[in-house]
Amino acid sequence: MIIKKMVVLLLSLVALPIVSTNTVVLVSDNCADQATALELAKALNATVVTTTWGVYDENVVNEILALNPDKVIIIGGPLAVVENYTTALENAGITVERVGGQTRYETNANVTLRFQNQFKNAFGNNVSACVCYGLDDIALNESMEKIRDGHCLLLLTNGTNLSVEPTRLQLRIQNIEVIENPICPFCNYSRITNMLMHRGFKVNVTKISDERVKLMLQNRIRLMEMKIERLKNLGVNTTDLENKLNEVIQLMNQNRYQEAYRIMVQLQEMHMVMVRLHLHPMWHGGMANGTRGFNNQINKMNETVSHINYHIINASKGYEKAPHIYYKNINNNNTINIQ
Repeated sequence: MIIKKMVVLLLSLVALPIVSTNTVVLVSDNCADQATALELAKALNATVVTTTWGVYDENVVNEILALNPDKVIIIGGPLAVVENYTTALENAGITVERVGGQTRYETNANVTLRFQNQFKNAFGNNVSACVCYGLDDIALNESMEKIRDGHCLLLLTNGTNLSVEPTRLQLRIQNIEVIENPICPFCNYSRITNMLMHRGFKVNVTKISDERVKLMLQNRIRLMEMKIERLKNLGVNTTDLENKLNEVIQLMNQNRYQEAYRIMVQLQEMHMVMVRLHLHPMWHGGMANGTRGFNNQINKMNETVSHINYHIINASKGYEKAPHIYYKNINNNNTINIQ
């Protein structure tokens, strides 16, 4: 015990913030937060455990406890990764730190700034940054491959700004790689690329191949089918979601991939709205207004989908003490080991 206290005291003298040698990073299945969590786990040599967005799952807690961590770092706000996890883990004697924000952009910024010393220690002074649109799951999935394979620091863009200005970082950004999804209907890659080049950065544009785009879109369809099934098992009427998903599938069969992706982005936001309505009964009229409250949110979302990168429904904003959906039988593997 005395030795452990001495080690902690010595570590406190180092400039790096203390991170346990046995750390778990807990994150929701929001793609932007997942990519942010993955780069953090890579820097910390930690394990990523994923939970369904907005859902408390006791199986996830059991997975974390089986890893016997000293510390759990939660990435995302309390609506994305609900506060029930904090309570359960702290009751098990585990130290919990949450790093999140009201949007996925704030979450990415807060993680980047909070752990920039660890990133510098892991990646060195000359870091390459990957830039993705925060709502572009296909580009974010591509960036996760790069994070696993090399030294890539993820920065999100909403089409106008970056989540973190590189000049705020102690890291020296040597190169910036813009990950381009050719079917993204709301992404203006040339604008972002020109902005970065005008500011003196060396910028490379990596265009995702059409075949990979198709495969990743098919994967998003399978994931959405699972999410819809989970809501249905909870007694939620998922007719609107199923109809929208069928529309995506029909467009895919017609090789109209850009239109299919545009509808898929709408569908993902629809799913989040539905979860919110069931998590927070008083939210925007909530369940008291039934379908009317839900449709009002979807109508607002459809009005802004052409510039959804500016007017998004915040994926990580919520209320810590609100009731949450419980789901105990998620069978898919929620654990990612970082080598």
